[in-house]
Amino acid sequence: MRRMLSVAVVLAVEGYLYYRYALLGAHFHFWLHALFGAALGCSLLAVFAVVRRRPLGNVWGVGLTGHLYSAFPDLLFIGGGVLHYLWMDAFALHISLHFIPAPLVTMLAVFALSLGGWAAATLGRRRVAVGLVGCAVVATTAALSVRTPLPTSLEEFREERTLAFFCPLVVPPSPFVRYGEGGQIVLEEIEE
Repeated sequence: MRRMLSVAVVLAVEGYLYYRYALLGAHFHFWLHALFGAALGCSLLAVFAVVRRRPLGNVWGVGLTGHLYSAFPDLLFIGGGVLHYLWMDAFALHISLHFIPAPLVTMLAVFALSLGGWAAATLGRRRVAVGLVGCAVVATTAALSVRTPLPTSLEEFREERTLAFFCPLVVPPSPFVRYGEGGQIVLEEIEE
């Protein structure tokens, strides 16, 4: 009964998060941070299971916790309109993940490796678990090592044409935002 309640809570929270992201047209962000956050949770469970030499349960709750940690800057944006800043990489590489090659495919592979590591650790296959989690770490590190450099100015942001396709920019209504024809946001540097 407890496991079913845990699954129901996780599905309800994830469903609500998906709904909120979908309202902003940010499906890409939901999946990117859900996959990496869940991968973090699965990897941590696998490592703890290997170190403690006994399986640890509730992968659902840890996966949700990882997703919430990874998506925390988005939650700040959705809940309070807080824009993204580079320091938000402290939350599971929140900004940098957007700039790795094939972000969703890469994070799906990392999640699959981490989930496999958790399953192996749960079954008592410690070496396999360590190998799979190690491969997830190597894959993430390799992807980050070849990522596109982060834009450091508004001019660089404007030059990156694919950024808008992969990361739709939605800004809450503000007196500092100018809208062009068709309702698109016109980015301008603020004059002091």
